[in-house]
Amino acid sequence: MKASELRRYATDPVAFIDDRVKKNELGRPFGLLPHQKEILALAFAFDEEGRLPWDTIIWSCPKKSGKTTINAAVTVWWSFTQEAPNELYVLANDQEQALSRVFKSIAGLLIHNGDLTASADIRAREILLSNGTTIAALASDFAGNAGSNHGVTSWDELWAYASESARRLWEELTPVPTRKNSVRFVTTYAGWENESLLLQELYKQGVGPDEHPDGQGERLHPTLPVFVNREARLFIYWDHEPRMAWQTDAYYQAQRRTLRPSTYLRLHENRWTVAESRFITPDLWDTNIDATLTPLLPNSEYRLFVGVDAGIKHDTAAVVAVCWDGDRLRLAAHRIWTPSPDHPLDLEATIEAYLRELCDRYDVSRIACDPYQLHRSITTLRAAGLRIEEFPQTTANTTRMGQALFDLLNGKNVRLYPSDELRAQALNTVAVESPRGWRIAKEKAGKKIDAVVALAMACCAALDRPRREVRVLTPEDSEMARSVEALQAEEAAALAERRAESAREIAEVCRTQGFWAPHSEDSFAPSFWERQ
Repeated sequence: MKASELRRYATDPVAFIDDRVKKNELGRPFGLLPHQKEILALAFAFDEEGRLPWDTIIWSCPKKSGKTTINAAVTVWWSFTQEAPNELYVLANDQEQALSRVFKSIAGLLIHNGDLTASADIRAREILLSNGTTIAALASDFAGNAGSNHGVTSWDELWAYASESARRLWEELTPVPTRKNSVRFVTTYAGWENESLLLQELYKQGVGPDEHPDGQGERLHPTLPVFVNREARLFIYWDHEPRMAWQTDAYYQAQRRTLRPSTYLRLHENRWTVAESRFITPDLWDTNIDATLTPLLPNSEYRLFVGVDAGIKHDTAAVVAVCWDGDRLRLAAHRIWTPSPDHPLDLEATIEAYLRELCDRYDVSRIACDPYQLHRSITTLRAAGLRIEEFPQTTANTTRMGQALFDLLNGKNVRLYPSDELRAQALNTVAVESPRGWRIAKEKAGKKIDAVVALAMACCAALDRPRREVRVLTPEDSEMARSVEALQAEEAAALAERRAESAREIAEVCRTQGFWAPHSEDSFAPSFWERQ
């Protein structure tokens, strides 16, 4: 790259990307769209001394708007043109843990664009450029980088920087005053009110009142949603409109069918949502009801998977069983108890007795049980031979339970028999979201959801067991088994007859030749020689 080109590119990222980044990180043709060029020109408007007016630049738009590629392209431009040798850091968020998607995209851009490839030595967690600049990937749990002299820190999906350690990392990697320009470049979509606090503070500080009533910034562009807070040295592009060719009506219709409304708003309209939203709607539950279905009668042809959730005094207690029925799960049985502070739940007479009854009357493959209130019961039932396992309601487990049950209901992959009490508890549930995932919770303290929690636990237990291992026996299977048993009996009888005939022949030979012979032909049976 010629020195004259580098001087021109130093204040014009659009020209650099247009000229040098012809393919995206996947090796496919790439070019900036007109609105992207306008926003980049505003964000990187250098003054006469070559300084930027912003310390933090936020690029926020709906999911699948090419944010990660923009972040990677800007980072590559900076690494080639700004104050070499420079230090650039690409941060992984709390969800990614190890290596940021942006870092992978940077490596892809350098690999697939020949003008840049020769200048880059790409390693697992670091990229070294021939001008002495380094691009390093940092994990979300990075302990710190005191004393760094970075020109750019790159952040992707800032809504997920929710932990205290992530906040400390953001504060530690503040722009440095020892360089002419040192900035944070952020690409993200919206987060959750009162959960994604770091991004929420920056959002309100940067946008104008026409975007949010508490906005402290001012609008910079007449048509594009670009805002600045000059005092805070903050530039923010916060868009709600889909502007990419692949963001079609058909795509969004499919997304509406598969996502809960609040999730759709956050991902695809870039709207802030509350972390708590309705989990199971009446339509979602009712479309899985089979009016012809009833609780499963006792039999050994279906293997049951059971979930147990217990409240001793204030909540309800519930046992719910499901089984595989072809390629779908089926609600097999349930029982709900309602204790009170004056009449606490007698675990032996209720939950334990019912679980024993299920195991006596059905083929129970696994019982998943929250040990919080039931540790003694688990120990007792396990000693009695029941296949009961602890299923603690950790963040990971409750997140998995919520996702599994939602996916089953949304995909119409669970058949439910009509039950007013189950339906009532299902409609009491809400989903509480966080960057770690989302979990089932009750709408209000007085609302009961224990049966739905038990149902979700039972579903997880069933999903852990491949369906081929729980194949339901049919009448044809039973007839085949009887045929096999009869054939085996016939073969055993024929073998015994052949052995007896051989014994008689050997005994006869011994007598005629004057050899010693056992007193009985039976002595030639295998058992006789084994005793010798």
